Amino acid sequence: MKLTETVRKMVINSDIGTRAVAAKVGKKHHVLLNELNYENTSHKLGAELLVPLMKACGSDYPMHLLAAEMGGLFIMIPDENCPNATLVKAVKEFGDLISVYGEAIEDGELNDEDKVLIRKEGQEAMTAIQELICGLDNTAKHHPQA
Repeated sequence: MKLTETVRKMVINSDIGTRAVAAKVGKKHHVLLNELNYENTSHKLGAELLVPLMKACGSDYPMHLLAAEMGGLFIMIPDENCPNATLVKAVKEFGDLISVYGEAIEDGELNDEDKVLIRKEGQEAMTAIQELICGLDNTAKHHPQA
């Protein structure tokens, strides 16, 4: 999936709606939608708008796409002590991975689409687990052992 398409889906699917996203990043609604339309050759989304859009939408999905394209993994380092939230997220993402894998192997064959979905879920599970591990440093600061 291309970056502009991913950002467009993020904006369109945001909880606050496209008009609110546009307002938060200081763009006119129709201008932002034109910039996110990959078929529109007269408007282009500027790279400097990516981070404000992710913040406005409350999503880091484009970072995962970029990291995966470069053979890497994007990890959000928790800035607050939230071990329960990160643990729940890690368990959920691992469960999603196992569920997708289980459904894919039911018929005994893995097609290319299955493999893409399994890799996506695997990346998300690894990211959540790494966030949990990285968050341990913050946990130790807030909960010293007796």
